[in-house]
Amino acid sequence: MSVICPGCAGGEHVLPVPEALGDVAAAAVDPSAAAHLAPPPAPQPGPVRDSAAVAVLVVLAALWLLLGVLSLLRPRPDLDRYGDAYRAGYLLGGLVGPAVLTGAALVVRMLSRRRARRREEELLRGRQARWQHLVARWRSGWWCRSCQAAFFPVGALHPGAPPSPLLATRHYPAWVLGTPAPATATATATGSGSAPSPGPGRQGAGGQALS
Repeated sequence: MSVICPGCAGGEHVLPVPEALGDVAAAAVDPSAAAHLAPPPAPQPGPVRDSAAVAVLVVLAALWLLLGVLSLLRPRPDLDRYGDAYRAGYLLGGLVGPAVLTGAALVVRMLSRRRARRREEELLRGRQARWQHLVARWRSGWWCRSCQAAFFPVGALHPGAPPSPLLATRHYPAWVLGTPAPATATATATGSGSAPSPGPGRQGAGGQALS
C-alpha cells in the first residue's frame, strides 16, 4: 500500500520518520526539526533513597554519643576501689548505645534499599513497556520532504485509526504520546499555509481540515 501525504497528495517524497532521521540531509529535515522527530528517550532507573528510619537512628546515635562524651568530660569519681569491669563499663558505657544504634541503622538501610530497589525495578519494567509502545507509534510516522512536515497514515497509530492531519514537527511528539495537538503544519516547501485542523479524523479531500 502506497502512503500519500495529506498535504501535497504526493507519495514520491514521503518516507518513514526513522529513515528521515537516518539521513537528515537527504530527507531535507531541518536540524531544529530533527530534535522534535527524535524517538522517545528510554526510561532510566530512578534513585534509591534511604528510609526515614535510617535518619532517625543515625541522629539518635549521634546524640547518645555526644552525651557519652560530655559525661566523660565531667569530674570522675574515684574508680580505683572498683574492679576492672566496672571501670571499663563506666568509661566505655557511653559508646555501646551509639554503636548498637549505628549497627541497627546499617541493617535497616540495607533492607530498605533492597526493597526500594525491587520496587524501582518493577516500576522500570512498566515504564519500559510503555516506552516500547511509544517507540512503535514513533516508527509508524511518516515524513514528507516536499511539505517538510510529518503525518500518520490510516491505521498507523492503531488498527482502524484515521489518518492524522499534516503535522508541524513541534506537534509530532504529542501525537506519539497519544495527546494529539490540533494544529497542522504551518507551511509547506512551496510556501503555502495550511489551516488549523480540529483534530485527527476530520479531514476533507487532499488532507484539508473540515470546519
